[in-house]
Amino acid sequence: MSETGGGEGQLAGKVVAVTGATSGSGLAIARRFATEGASVVLLARGAERLKALEEELGPRAVGVTTDVGDPDSVRSAFEAIRAQFGKLDILINNAGLHRPAPFEALSDEDISRVVRTNLMGPIYTCRAAIPLIRAAGGGDIINTSSEVTLEVFPYEAIYKSTKAGLEALGQALGLEFEKEEIRVTTLIQGVALGEGGGSTDWEDSGEHTHLVWPRLQAEGTINRVIGKHGGMTVESVADVHIFIATRPRGQKLDVVRARSY
Repeated sequence: MSETGGGEGQLAGKVVAVTGATSGSGLAIARRFATEGASVVLLARGAERLKALEEELGPRAVGVTTDVGDPDSVRSAFEAIRAQFGKLDILINNAGLHRPAPFEALSDEDISRVVRTNLMGPIYTCRAAIPLIRAAGGGDIINTSSEVTLEVFPYEAIYKSTKAGLEALGQALGLEFEKEEIRVTTLIQGVALGEGGGSTDWEDSGEHTHLVWPRLQAEGTINRVIGKHGGMTVESVADVHIFIATRPRGQKLDVVRARSY
């Protein structure tokens, strides 16, 4: 078991695992937790980007190539965490796939990819993380959901279904493991904007773009979810995660909604 690293910061000595750590909100979260003194395990599929981020964040960062939708890949990743740290204090299920498209146009692969990443992925990571969080004497799981569960948007049937399932998972695990001091929080996140102002949640819908965007704009969906301030920054998303993870023991946030207005 290695040392988890000391130093300044309100999370010094903590070990946090972040899925989808090399881009968008996940990247900002990883950077912020490292700044706060945590040892950060970066989980993502791209080995080169993981290596670059390890070098940026320094010795507290450990990159582990992981496909969250593959249970064997997840088992291997969390075994690596156990071998190096012997525990996990915080799991952040940030990885997600958002690809709006007309329901009838969805291929088997489209459906499988979204369900594997958005729902099966957190199921696998939570299952693997809980013994390590228990070994830490308790900790936090933060699952990233979406405003799509609160409003009905066109072309979002599968995405909405996965995020609703993720919220149900959080409720169930929060109750099951409450007595073991394992807190589970669902973060219902508004649109997060990365560098250049682009949404970190939006994957180009390819051949369906000409159908999706005009309707979302005509019905006011885009303006409604982004708000007059133009959406959240990924840095503000990271702030919310720090807030959740640093609540005093005995305080539990079941659901947090963070959005621009």
